[in-house]
Amino acid sequence: MRRTWFFVFCLLFLCTSGLGQSTATESQGMQALVAEVRQLRKDLQTSNGYSLKAQILLSRLQFQEAAVARASEHLNDARGRLADTQRRRTEVAAWLKRLEESLDNSETSPADRKQAQLAIPGGKIQLENLTAEEPQRQTAEIDAEGQLRTEQAKLNDLEERVDRLEKALDNPH
Repeated sequence: MRRTWFFVFCLLFLCTSGLGQSTATESQGMQALVAEVRQLRKDLQTSNGYSLKAQILLSRLQFQEAAVARASEHLNDARGRLADTQRRRTEVAAWLKRLEESLDNSETSPADRKQAQLAIPGGKIQLENLTAEEPQRQTAEIDAEGQLRTEQAKLNDLEERVDRLEKALDNPH
């Protein structure tokens, strides 16, 4: 019987020592798993941060592209209005010149002379108005060019930031 107790005691001792070793190994494995989960969580948070930043930048990029398009359209409109004013001024000046030449021409009928004399003052007023309008149109064009350059510079800055973010995502370390 003593042998049996001795045998049971030895068996329990061996099992307990083996159980202790198993627990230490399991504890180290568990610590490694916890460390890996923490690293994965950190990497996921970093990735989510980059994703959010990328979404914000792309959204801002779209808005800025729209702002550049609007500024470009505004510049084209300003250029068109300036060109129209210059064209109308040239046409009115040529029309006035023809009217004045018709007054000097001896072959012009008295009725045509009278009509030219009546039309010339109105034409001169129209020419003065167009001449005064032209610098305003030029100023509007210059302002529109400046606004387009400003919006384009903002767009270029955002594009550079997107490029830097893309490089950071390609080389995370």
